[in-house]
Amino acid sequence: MASNENQVIMRFDDVSFAYNDGKHPILKETSFSLRANTKITIMGQNGSGKTTIFKMILGELTPQSGKINIVDGNTIAVARQVIPRDQLHLTINEFFQTAFAEKDYQLDRKIAEVLKVVNFNAPLNKPIKEFSGWQQARLLLAYALIQHPDILLLDEPTNNLDAEGIGDLISFLLAYDKTVVVISHDADFLNLFTDGVLYLNKWTCKVEQYRGDYYDVVEQIAAQIEKENMQNARAEKQIADAKEKINFFSNKWGKMRKLASKMRDEVEEAEENKVEVRREDKTIKEFFIPFENFVGPIVTINQVGLMNSEHQVKTYKLPLELKKHDRIMFVWPNGIGKSTLLKRLMMIHQHKENIMKEYYNKVEDKEKPDILIKEPDTTHPEEKIAMIHNKVKVGYYSQDFDALDMDMIVRDNLLEIAKDTSDQDIYRVAAQFLLTGEVLKNTIGSMSEWQKGLLCYARFVLQKPHLLILDEPTHHINFRHIPVIAASLNKYEWAMIIVSHDKWFTDQLEHVQIIDLGKIMK
Repeated sequence: MASNENQVIMRFDDVSFAYNDGKHPILKETSFSLRANTKITIMGQNGSGKTTIFKMILGELTPQSGKINIVDGNTIAVARQVIPRDQLHLTINEFFQTAFAEKDYQLDRKIAEVLKVVNFNAPLNKPIKEFSGWQQARLLLAYALIQHPDILLLDEPTNNLDAEGIGDLISFLLAYDKTVVVISHDADFLNLFTDGVLYLNKWTCKVEQYRGDYYDVVEQIAAQIEKENMQNARAEKQIADAKEKINFFSNKWGKMRKLASKMRDEVEEAEENKVEVRREDKTIKEFFIPFENFVGPIVTINQVGLMNSEHQVKTYKLPLELKKHDRIMFVWPNGIGKSTLLKRLMMIHQHKENIMKEYYNKVEDKEKPDILIKEPDTTHPEEKIAMIHNKVKVGYYSQDFDALDMDMIVRDNLLEIAKDTSDQDIYRVAAQFLLTGEVLKNTIGSMSEWQKGLLCYARFVLQKPHLLILDEPTHHINFRHIPVIAASLNKYEWAMIIVSHDKWFTDQLEHVQIIDLGKIMK
């Protein structure tokens, strides 16, 4: 009998699943198994169904055929990419309570223990929405761990984590003596703990199972692709040679014509021997973000409110004025309010925009006698801290996409921001970012996280902004797209404010002024 360490604890048996009444197949009669105490990575092209696999394991989706067998007694928990929007108002204590069906009177103690594991400390009565992206990432992991699952599912767990956070996560995973299944695009992170890979082939709708560390499996897949290409090349040559001879022999008599008939059978067999070579994700092409002319300063920052280790916000002087070509990146340390600063900038800007829209609506309404004579005062109380100047167009990439209206149809969202742009241009720009016509018909909330990320860049192209505010702009983005995005941003001529923990990405950006907020606090 197999030891517990090698015991199969979950098996997919001939599982098939599809969306849209079978029009979008994800799995076709797929079988694979998971063994106890292993660390498994799920790989696959965008849209291949990695998150769908998680949902089926959790019982949130049911296969149309086949069966998922999980050994009795094995519990499952998931650390998702983002905290659900309807839970952001909850305090830490309330958030963790949702992990349990019944009230747990030892919950505060358990929360304190699990937060220590993920190297995070915070008041339990503080609302989730007041925490930064990296803090929410640690809370998501802690939420899964507090359930002590036998099978731990991690969906892009390194998003929002800096190098220290990723180090803490790796240390935990190496010590965790139960089964872990991870979806991630971070190759270096995966290679440190992966025992094997489940590869979801988008084109065949099958799951291929490999053993070995991440890089070893990548090499195996590359070798398999080369083998498949060679097999097809041989078949193509055999087919071409045979067809040439068939054409010659077909015009002859007797045995020659019989030989031609036999060779047609060989051609048919060669065609059948051809295999469908694995196709990797398409990469977006380099894009250009246009802009309209603007004279003068774009954004002015006088002070910043930063949070110390006691979760108290203090104000520090930071005189900055950004004009055309200026680009700054706020760095270090986590949890002091880099993302919050960017959100506050946007709030001030949106406050101005709303007042101006209301004013111009009144001016354009000729039936109203009380037309305003001059433009209204758009001063915001926080403009003594920072302000984006009037008539500046701002493109905003929010790491949690909270600036996007999840209920809005994708096409309508692009039309709204584009102003006087034809449907043809909308579809052309969307296609440039791999957003198909079918995707444009759906709501933003129904999009995958990587599609929401690429939607933001499509919005920039249509919006023609003078300022880009980029809060972790590579989160959820396939690594293949990142060099293209960096190259395109390097050609952007106006101002940029960036927060990013993705060193591979930021190293590719040119002419960026680094502002260390940690030094400002000293």
